[in-house]
Amino acid sequence: MIKIVRRKVTSLEAQLLVKEIQKTPYIVGYSDKEWKEAENIRVAEDRQGNLMGVSLNIDFGKNWTKIAVLYVREADRGRGIGKRLFYSAFEEAIARKRHVYTISGNPIVIKMMADLEFATFPSLLQFPQAYQSERRIVYVHMLAWLANLYRIKEMMRKHWVYDEEEQFIYGIHLSSSR
Repeated sequence: MIKIVRRKVTSLEAQLLVKEIQKTPYIVGYSDKEWKEAENIRVAEDRQGNLMGVSLNIDFGKNWTKIAVLYVREADRGRGIGKRLFYSAFEEAIARKRHVYTISGNPIVIKMMADLEFATFPSLLQFPQAYQSERRIVYVHMLAWLANLYRIKEMMRKHWVYDEEEQFIYGIHLSSSR
C-alpha cells in the first residue's frame, strides 16, 4: 500500500533527499534548510511511513504554484508513485485556482505535462505567445530561484558531472479562473 500525504519532511528525510537528488541530472534541488522549511510537500509513504517519493510545491506571486520537485527513490520507481505525486500536486493547485508552472528534463514528467494539457516550451526565451501576460511573474520567480548559492553550485557541479546539457522543458497550466 502506498499512501500520499501532505506533510513536512523530517531532518533525516531532508538530508536523504539532498543526497539522493544530487545524483540525478533532472533536478537541481533544494538545500537541507529549504526542505525542512518547506510547507507544501506531498510524501509517498509505504505502510511503515517510510518515504518513497516527494513532490514539493512552492507558491509564488499572487496566484502561481510551481511543482518544484518531483522525486521518487530509485528502489520505488516504476510503480506509478511519481504520477500519483505529480497529479496530486497539480490537482491541489488547480483546486486553489492557481496557475501551475514546472520544469523537467525527465521524459515521464514531460509526458505528464502533455497529458494534463500544459503549454510547454523549450526555453524561457520562447515563452508561448498566448501567455505573454504571465511572463513577467514567471521570470521574476526564476530570477529569485536562481539567486541561491546552493543552486548555483549544484548547477555547475551537475554540468561538470553529467558533461552534457539536459534538455529541460518548461510547462505552464493556467487555472480556469484566469
